[in-house]
Amino acid sequence: MWSRLRSDPEERRDRAIALAALLRAALLVQDSARQGMQNGEASTQTIRSILAMDGNDGIQLFGDIPGLRRALALICPLLQRGPGNAQEAELLRYALALLTLGKRLIARHDLAERVRQGIEQAQRQMEHFADPLHPSVTASLAQTYTDAVGKLSPRIIVSGESRYLSNSEDAARIRTLLLAGIRAAVWWRQRGGNLLRLILERRALCQEATALLAANPFNADA
Repeated sequence: MWSRLRSDPEERRDRAIALAALLRAALLVQDSARQGMQNGEASTQTIRSILAMDGNDGIQLFGDIPGLRRALALICPLLQRGPGNAQEAELLRYALALLTLGKRLIARHDLAERVRQGIEQAQRQMEHFADPLHPSVTASLAQTYTDAVGKLSPRIIVSGESRYLSNSEDAARIRTLLLAGIRAAVWWRQRGGNLLRLILERRALCQEATALLAANPFNADA
């Protein structure tokens, strides 16, 4: 068992990036449920990651590190001390559910194939509209989430303002962001991630996140 848990540094860095991408998706779910649709670069990068089905590089797949800063900054506190408030507890609940759903989706080849087909359809729409945030693209991805992930457990119950949760476009965006979180969870597993390793390498993942933040300092003028 221990030999299988030996970790390649590049794979560990990729797992840190994948966790950050998953947390970014969960953060955007929180923001969208409380404030309505988020149309910034973080949302664009997050939804693009779903459409890049065959990416094998974390930066190429999930976008540049500055776009992951907010999520990277949460890795250390969440892994080392746990949630410090209700919002972080909710975020951790989403993240753990997404990791579980990613594992169960991999085990269900029929549902994984449904996701692949749904993403291919969304890719064609993306080529037409040239905007990953276009309502037609997100509606298609949201339907894919419902048709495939909706058949798995646990079912993620999103908390927020009813005016956003009951709005069809906002709800579609939230489901699309959840699908992006599952995409990150699947890639995390493809790079060697599992719950035991997550527990054992908490300090190492914190160090990776800190190093990524230090190597990509915040630029207020960017």
